[in-house]
Amino acid sequence: MSIDAASKTTEDFLTQYQVLSDESLTQLAAEGGLRQDADIALKAEMRRRSMGANEIKVLRERQEKTRLQMMVGHNPYDYRGSGLQLRGNKFLGESDRHRAIATVTRWIVFLSMPTIPIGSYRVKKHLNAKPEIIGKVPLQWDQVFEGWKKAATIVLGIVGVMIGVVLWERLQGR
Repeated sequence: MSIDAASKTTEDFLTQYQVLSDESLTQLAAEGGLRQDADIALKAEMRRRSMGANEIKVLRERQEKTRLQMMVGHNPYDYRGSGLQLRGNKFLGESDRHRAIATVTRWIVFLSMPTIPIGSYRVKKHLNAKPEIIGKVPLQWDQVFEGWKKAATIVLGIVGVMIGVVLWERLQGR
């Protein structure tokens, strides 16, 4: 026998929530947007299980970390030195150095030269695996300037060689 969702009471929701797992309850609480009697029943069931705001916070942090990992940790656009790449290796503190958590900047790279910084992230690098994204941090301008300095050096080197070749050809043609 099915009860119409609009006619459910707080007791109906409470009965429904009693059979859900802790993770399912936490997910419902994290999503929010429940009608008032459903929300009252959810909070009552969470209190009965001694669950609180900390569990919801932990779930939201885990979901955000997963979202960042999918967005940043997976670089489908990396082809022969062009695409999206993580560059840099900076520790924000001694505790990060101890735990091997580095700060890197994500770049749009063209011909192995960093051109446009997209954002900076704290990552834990694993041997022979993709880095684990810990979280987003403000853009690390020291890494940006270092990247641009390397790109400018490469461009100036190429331009210098081209000017040298042109001058050489002109001198040989006389």
